[in-house]
Amino acid sequence: MRSVERNYAMSETEKRQHIEKLDIEARDLEAMARDALERGEREAEVRSLAARSGGLFMPFSGAPDEGNAWGALVPSKSEYRALSVGVPAEGGFTVPVEVAGRYIDEMAAKSALLRGLPAENIIPFTSESLCIPQLIDSGDAGHAAEGEAIPEGDMVWGQVKLQAKKIGRIQWVSSELLEDSAIIQRDTVGRNLIRSASLKFDQDAFTGSGTNPIKGILSQGVSTTLGAGQTSITYDSIADAVARIESINGTPSVVWASVDAAASLRKEKSSGSGTYQGGAPTDSAASTAWGLPILPSAFLPPNTAIVADGSRVMVGVRRNPTIRISEDARFESDQVGFCLTIRMAGVAIAEPSSVQVIRAASS
Repeated sequence: MRSVERNYAMSETEKRQHIEKLDIEARDLEAMARDALERGEREAEVRSLAARSGGLFMPFSGAPDEGNAWGALVPSKSEYRALSVGVPAEGGFTVPVEVAGRYIDEMAAKSALLRGLPAENIIPFTSESLCIPQLIDSGDAGHAAEGEAIPEGDMVWGQVKLQAKKIGRIQWVSSELLEDSAIIQRDTVGRNLIRSASLKFDQDAFTGSGTNPIKGILSQGVSTTLGAGQTSITYDSIADAVARIESINGTPSVVWASVDAAASLRKEKSSGSGTYQGGAPTDSAASTAWGLPILPSAFLPPNTAIVADGSRVMVGVRRNPTIRISEDARFESDQVGFCLTIRMAGVAIAEPSSVQVIRAASS
């Protein structure tokens, strides 16, 4: 990764993509090593129990599998509840918990909205709700003549309050699939759960409104509909939104676009010529507009783009994505359960004008 960072021949986008690939490879190797270590520890524990029991309990013989030797030790149905809520008294202590720290980064990499925000704007908190102090008004400075009193100012403070909401999913996998698969199915299931949670969060974070648990960014920004005949988003309309944010001393940093809006930007041609604005079709697909990264999302309405100052958009994380694994909740059918839960607080915007929503004309 250091070598990539020092490679000045690569663009920042190429560096980021290359580093993301290296990071995925490193996590895959880490998962393989952790899986092998855990299997060895479980096998050693089972052998130790067998030795202490004088042969009453016989450990599984043969090659180490995905941890099924523990199945004979905790064949309790009460662990089904532990799978869902992690109650220690009902089997929670026996449910292995994945290290959650690796998942928040992976979720951010898969979420279009989180990818567009600075890391410091994804805020962890430790209670049911997150209150973000907000300076609403501080008055204006004024002129003061010689010998006259300098005008006093008053700071008016408010707050943005976000409530933690849980997103979750359980995935069941047969032990045969875990044993016989040519790929590391445990890691594959975990990544799929993370992707599912990322998509659900993106859907709420972009379009949530009204009774939706997570309030979305579309309902909080300033919306502008293009004039008649402007039925697609163009680089000019992006430039106009950039200027509106800069007029309030903001710093535009990201463009989120619906699938068709991102496509129209890539296909936009110079007036009176067949030259593409984003470069030749044989080049890499255009991924920026006026220097801002374009992040497409299928959850934005058609012909919609958002230009935002990402430093003014905040997301609360009450609990990082966590995966718990149960090998006994469906003991009778020899299935392994993977339960993902995450608690997120919705999206907060410092001021509506920092998020400019562009909608193309209907005709």
